[in-house]
Amino acid sequence: MALWVEAAKENILLSAKKEFMEKGFLESSIRTIAEQAQTSPGSIYVRFGNKEKLFAYFVERHSSHIIDKMKNYLEQFSNKDKSRQITERKTTSPKFAIELLEYIYKYQDEFYLLICCSKGTKYEQFIEELSDLESEYTFKYLRVIDDEIKNKPKVTADFLHMVNRAFFDGFFEVVRHRFDKEKAIEHIEKLMLFYNAGWEKFLV
Repeated sequence: MALWVEAAKENILLSAKKEFMEKGFLESSIRTIAEQAQTSPGSIYVRFGNKEKLFAYFVERHSSHIIDKMKNYLEQFSNKDKSRQITERKTTSPKFAIELLEYIYKYQDEFYLLICCSKGTKYEQFIEELSDLESEYTFKYLRVIDDEIKNKPKVTADFLHMVNRAFFDGFFEVVRHRFDKEKAIEHIEKLMLFYNAGWEKFLV
């Protein structure tokens, strides 16, 4: 009996992932998922509650992991003294970006769902959350190095949001286009070089 119940759940998850990946959350149907899993819509609602909770089964822990990892990294960096922040910024950021990528590529389908198929759920704000987090800590960094900047540019919240949103949109293009891991690493390394060079020029 227990094996049958577990097999039924596995069939639902396989069918749900296929449906969500092909149609996105909004256009996906619990009825279609049930038919493909050879079960009833009611059995899906009993197990998962509703369609968004079923979608969350695939993406919640991964979105939380990335956000928590970002918070921890940025907080640790922010707690370093000024000289270490200045000297380490250009080296630690690229390494951390590759760390994130390594995790993402362990769960490619789940991140494809998160980035490309989550419209209509709270998870469609995932990239926005990362951008806001990066902006918050960028302001902290700019305050720390304020007396080191010769020609102080006026950095507004709108400008930072634009830059950071563009960065994360670019970062997750490797997920949207399903690049293989080697190609993804190459693109992210170039992206980091591009943005670091921009900040260097901006902050001299």
